[in-house]
Amino acid sequence: MSNRYFYIDPESYANLSAYDYNLLSNIDADIVYFCSTLYDYKPIGAHVTSIPIFSYNKKKNNLQKGLSYIKSYLKIFFFILRMKPEAIHIQWLRLQTFDLCFYQIVSWLTHTRLILTAHNVLPLDTGTRYVKLYRLIYPLMDRIITHSKNSRRELLELFDLPPEKVIVIPHGLLKVNVDTEKLKNETGDFQRLYPLHNRLVFSSLGFQTTYKGADLLAKVWATTPELNQNPGCLLIIAGKCLNVDFSSLQVYENVVLQNRRISNEELYYLLTHTDVYLLPYRQISQSGAMLTAITEKIPLLVTNIGGLTEPLAISRIGWSIDPENEQQLREMLIYLVNHPDEIASIKRDQEGWDRVQKYYGWEQIGKLTLQVYRNNDTTL
Repeated sequence: MSNRYFYIDPESYANLSAYDYNLLSNIDADIVYFCSTLYDYKPIGAHVTSIPIFSYNKKKNNLQKGLSYIKSYLKIFFFILRMKPEAIHIQWLRLQTFDLCFYQIVSWLTHTRLILTAHNVLPLDTGTRYVKLYRLIYPLMDRIITHSKNSRRELLELFDLPPEKVIVIPHGLLKVNVDTEKLKNETGDFQRLYPLHNRLVFSSLGFQTTYKGADLLAKVWATTPELNQNPGCLLIIAGKCLNVDFSSLQVYENVVLQNRRISNEELYYLLTHTDVYLLPYRQISQSGAMLTAITEKIPLLVTNIGGLTEPLAISRIGWSIDPENEQQLREMLIYLVNHPDEIASIKRDQEGWDRVQKYYGWEQIGKLTLQVYRNNDTTL
């Protein structure tokens, strides 16, 4: 095996391991995959040599985490010197100042092409804290892959990058990795926990944060009698809450709150029993949660930010509102409660869902990524 390309992901576990699996499985090239020791998805094909090297997440404090992260990269450095890859594809930067110094040295010593996937223009929930640092990181890269046209535009404007440096390649669909036997055994528990029967179900699943607009959703539901006093609809918020106060929702009978990490089986059960998936994000480039919902053909309510509205331009599979617009969110939720037939029509539109799923298909995404590796991306 020639091992022409390196792929580095320090965070390759949970949903991020699923992303890596799907992308790498569809790149027709020899790849060395430097991943986390916590990688928890399916084995990748024989064209990929997996080297579990990052274990910083197992450490107890930030100092130990940082030292472990640096140690892992020093090991990778010797792989780079020995194997001389044609390109290095970086997925996430966790210790940005160190990462900058590391890749400056790699670029200077080896002239290897450096490719960074900017899953977000800046780290989430950090404001402008990292702008100066990323003004050094982004120009160092030979190519930057982003997942939406809006994010590309933001990268070019904020960091004054040459247009040919930033490439748009969609984030692919993500299917929940479910243990079917476990799902079967636990379905009865889920049915008792979630009163779904004959109700219009709105869901927000996974980690609940302010950048996802979880606090705005709670405020709108708690202050709108047409929603919180309507027994025909149900709001489900299930997932670990990170600095979001949901106490205002606890008094309403048509709200189910689960402030805990939910299993893949519970996530799949709730997703497939959802009528409208809620994504009132304040900040994002692309959402894995949205792409999981598209995989299961669940109508979406999204904010017009990042790449969230791009699938709606391909086919009418949901609705959009402006970010941080409390009144628009309220009016749209009331509208949907009063128009269940419209939701049902979208669910039945097989042709529309097929178009969207084809656009976000991994086979095409793998081919486009390989073009970037080979420096043959002028048409992307």
